[in-house]
Amino acid sequence: MDQTELVSLITDPDTTLLTDAYFRFRIDEEFKKSRRFGWPLSLVLIEVDGFDRIEAAQGGEGLASALLNISGTVLTASRDVDLSARLGPGRFGMLLPGTGADGAETMVQRVMATILEGAGGDLSLAVGVTEGPQEGLDKADEFVARAAKAVDVARSQGANQLVSWTGPSA
Repeated sequence: MDQTELVSLITDPDTTLLTDAYFRFRIDEEFKKSRRFGWPLSLVLIEVDGFDRIEAAQGGEGLASALLNISGTVLTASRDVDLSARLGPGRFGMLLPGTGADGAETMVQRVMATILEGAGGDLSLAVGVTEGPQEGLDKADEFVARAAKAVDVARSQGANQLVSWTGPSA
């Protein structure tokens, strides 16, 4: 298998971001390193609402343009050690090794502003952030669950909210 084939297996063809499966694999790896060495690690989950309105108004080209705007914004904001993925329709993730929740929130606020500005009011975002390592946070799945819980709380608070979650995921 050559490098091009390998890259096509781990990247989303519409956005060039990592796939969900590969992103979860890397979350597990980075989470273990974070726990072992005590390095900060933040996980950002972004849920985008409004793609249906864009597609209805602008068709497939508008939808493709919105996806590329989001992926381009995420990639531009990322450092070379960060990992960014498309997790599904309207779901994106960023894994930020060496970054605590405060740094992640600052970065994500810039990302949110740029995405929303480019969308012209057609999209809304719910964003969750969590940080490791933390006492009682022993598994990567729990780390992901905490970020997902933060997204749920952000969504319940209304459009374009960012929530940082440090408590238990349940």
